[in-house]
Amino acid sequence: MKNLLSKIRDLEQEITVFKNQNRRILECAVAEKKELERLAQKAKLYFNNSDLAYIVLDEKHCIVDVNETFTDLFAYTKEDILGLHVSTLFTSQKLYEKWWRIHLNEGMFERVSNLEYRLRTKECTAFWAELFGKKFTDEAEQLSIWSVRDISLRVKSRNTIAKLNLKYQKQLRDIETILDIIPVPVFIKDRYFRYIGCSRAFCAYFGLKKEDILGKTAFELYPIEIANRLSQKDQEMFTCNLQVYKITTTVPLSKQKVTLEIQKKRMMRNDVFDGFVGVFIDITEVEKQEIYLQNRIHEEVDKNLKIQKSYQEEMVRNAKFSAISQMAAGITHEINTPLTYVKGNFEMLKDSQSIQEGIERIESIIETMREVSQKSREQKEKVNLYELLCTSLSLSYNRSKQIVAIRMNDKIFDLSLSKSEYHFTCNVQKQRIEQVFVIILNNALDELVKIESFEKRALHVKIFEEDQTVVVRFCDNAGGIDAAILPRIFEPFESTKESSGIGIGLNIVQQIITQHAGKIIAYNENDGAVFEVRLPLAKESIHVL
Repeated sequence: MKNLLSKIRDLEQEITVFKNQNRRILECAVAEKKELERLAQKAKLYFNNSDLAYIVLDEKHCIVDVNETFTDLFAYTKEDILGLHVSTLFTSQKLYEKWWRIHLNEGMFERVSNLEYRLRTKECTAFWAELFGKKFTDEAEQLSIWSVRDISLRVKSRNTIAKLNLKYQKQLRDIETILDIIPVPVFIKDRYFRYIGCSRAFCAYFGLKKEDILGKTAFELYPIEIANRLSQKDQEMFTCNLQVYKITTTVPLSKQKVTLEIQKKRMMRNDVFDGFVGVFIDITEVEKQEIYLQNRIHEEVDKNLKIQKSYQEEMVRNAKFSAISQMAAGITHEINTPLTYVKGNFEMLKDSQSIQEGIERIESIIETMREVSQKSREQKEKVNLYELLCTSLSLSYNRSKQIVAIRMNDKIFDLSLSKSEYHFTCNVQKQRIEQVFVIILNNALDELVKIESFEKRALHVKIFEEDQTVVVRFCDNAGGIDAAILPRIFEPFESTKESSGIGIGLNIVQQIITQHAGKIIAYNENDGAVFEVRLPLAKESIHVL
């Protein structure tokens, strides 16, 4: 009995242990079930929220499951689509049969990918879809799962690109045809300065086929020194829209030295440099003709300059002798006056001082006539510019005394004025500078004569030294130079005279002064015109006041 009770207690302990084990097993089973439910829910969540539409098919290709993306894409509810045959989703039965026969090998497939087919929605709207499929087994049932992606936009873009590519190819063929018609070498380079197109004439220039040129650079077609220059000019096209330049090179076939003019136009794509199109022209003969024409032009210019110089000298001589002739008209009066009182005083033998003054006046007049009538010398010489100015005033004196009282450094000028009162040494061609002063004086007198009253006329001549130059300034009060003419006053055929003159006097004046390294300017001041001549002082000059 005691043994029996012991066995019962052992049995009860085993039952307790067994119950505890079963409870733990049950708890584990419940936990595993919850985890499986959680994973299943999570898988369902992922399945329904995928950006791909999913279809599960049975062995007969009937739809047994779909995700929510599928219902959104095909516009079917889950209840509508489950149990239907997958051929319902194809746009035609033939298309489904092709899919089944060719790609699924009548069910003998394991997995397929990247299949593009036209499918349709519940509303029969067709679209392009990309299909991926794989077989799997679930509880001895053979199933397949398929993903569907809408690629309508991709296909449309691809078709558009294909159409554009065909259009581009046609345009390229048309461009190549046009290029081949052009008789001059034409080339196209990309942004890396590789040849991507050229004309038949370009190929003929190098004696190469087009396929031997395309993809090449200048370094593979030209000598290194020419290629270096071309490369440098190509680099400039990054910032240059249009380029024209010349190079001298050797023709690859004939080995003749030629001069080429290269013209290039930049191409841009989306505001980014995308290469350029260029053309080159053999201008060797044109260059030769241009050099010949330039030489002929230089010859003609030299010839005309000599003629012009001769004409100017003739004008100077004519103007000079015109001034002499004007002076000669009154010279008799100028000499007769001192001769009369010389003669009278000799008869009376009373006034030897008056006799002396009259003789000196005659001597001064004759000396002036002698100086101005001397033959012009071409070489420059050192002269006293003040003395030269006095001689010029003497040439115009016979006319000027009838028009205005000329003031020379604030003194009234007459033929008895001392020519050695001032000394400004300049290295000049004497008669030419003399003519400059005469032309300026005569122009002033032509304007002053228009003022009716003699007393209202004024002409001031000043000579002084400034900044290593001798300045001779002529100022009148004849109303000044017309503002419209003033900027062009020294140009040929510009004249302020209404009835006479062809307008070359001041142009000659300017040329003479320029040839003497001097300067002449004209401006208006105090209701009159001012002409200012500046000539450089001779080196080591002595100036006595």
